[in-house]
Amino acid sequence: MSKRNKLEKWQKVFVNRSLNMGNIRAIGFDMDHTLAMYNREAFEALAFRATLQKFIDAGYPAELEGLQFKPEFLIRGLLVDMDRGNILKVDGHKYVKTAFHGHTRLDKETRHKLYNSESFKAYEFLSMDSFFALSEVQLFAEIVDYMKSNPGKIQKSFREVYADLRKFIDKSHADGSIKDEVLRNPEKFFIRDRHLATMLIRTMDAGKHLFLLTNSNWPYTNAVMTFLLGDASSDFPDWRQYFRYVIVGSGKPGFFTGSQPFYEVVTQSNLLTAAAGSLEQGKIYQGGNAQLLQNLTGFRGDEILYVGDHIYGDIIRSKGSVNWRTLLVVEELEKELLKLEELRPALQSIYTRIGEREVCDEELQILRSKIASNARQAKIATDRGDARKGQHLLAENEKLLEKAHEKQALLVGIDEEIKQAIAEREANVHPVWGSLMKVGLERSRFANQVESYACIYTARVSNLRFYSPFKRFTSYHDILPHEV
Repeated sequence: MSKRNKLEKWQKVFVNRSLNMGNIRAIGFDMDHTLAMYNREAFEALAFRATLQKFIDAGYPAELEGLQFKPEFLIRGLLVDMDRGNILKVDGHKYVKTAFHGHTRLDKETRHKLYNSESFKAYEFLSMDSFFALSEVQLFAEIVDYMKSNPGKIQKSFREVYADLRKFIDKSHADGSIKDEVLRNPEKFFIRDRHLATMLIRTMDAGKHLFLLTNSNWPYTNAVMTFLLGDASSDFPDWRQYFRYVIVGSGKPGFFTGSQPFYEVVTQSNLLTAAAGSLEQGKIYQGGNAQLLQNLTGFRGDEILYVGDHIYGDIIRSKGSVNWRTLLVVEELEKELLKLEELRPALQSIYTRIGEREVCDEELQILRSKIASNARQAKIATDRGDARKGQHLLAENEKLLEKAHEKQALLVGIDEEIKQAIAEREANVHPVWGSLMKVGLERSRFANQVESYACIYTARVSNLRFYSPFKRFTSYHDILPHEV
């Protein structure tokens, strides 16, 4: 048995688009939720409280202080209708399957009226692509609930509240309310991956040039990376030695489409100076753009693999704008795949019942066709004066109708069982939203984006250590329904 087959499923790298790592000359890494794994519950709770305090300081009701952070409420991949105060889970065909107004689930009729009776434009809604959006949207949901229970106490629309929320989140990051606390207690907010340095060193030893490309500023980046890698290997006492280039404050996703120049960071003072000429190893740069990075380094397009967690800011933009190859880190898979493996028998049972439903439905349609045919022939016979034949056919139809009613009742029962089984399976993955990649048995919108833009994906960036740096990742799943 090969080493790959011995891996736990969450340790594997999954392939959407064949990728020959032998052709990759440079690998770029995002930092937050990619190289740096957060203790999400601790970080999101901190962001929630810091931002909530900004609401109260700005004159919102002091009663909001009683709002509670609920870490299990939301998942990534949802859409936020800021005008209505609704949170939506959408499948790959833009069908809204689950929706909440605050913490109140919207019924099917309401969902259909608002979203499914006519096509809506997903880009008009906020897409929860990053982990940083979870505490933000959860606070929005709590305030929506408060406004519903206390009409008139907040004289603003939901969209205006969300605009304030974004402003207060940015202020919390800018004034240190969040990051200062994180850096005071990094062991509380970060999970050190003991395999991270091993993976990076193996990749470097294979001749790949590594670079860090993050939106975080230099002081925060330096502190986080020092905590993660500062003493991980005696061969690399300074974390910067792992990377040929270090780019902070990159402004993604604009980095991939813009024309901003690079600035060199004076690390002692955090001041910026104009970067002259090529990028140098050991120096820290801020800003810049992807095209200029390619021009200065000599690495181009599909020679570069970029690794990140943000489906839009890291993956869609890097692939669509400069044709970099992409690796998406889907952290949730680490736990979710374990649950899905446990639930595999339940899924097989659902598919078995769906097969039985198909047989039952076909039998019902045959009965209905026979009934319709008999009725037509009975009328013809009666019109021709053959009353006996007409009566015989109508009598036969009475028996067929009884069988059809039985089949219809059986079909309704099977449908209800399937619906209940799917709901139970989803609830076992996540009690509110189900699986990240599915809406019932359909692909989620998030899954469609992963399939469309991530060449490969995995639960942890360090999972690359299980594969050769020259591995040829091959997709075996690029098939159409008629090919199954």
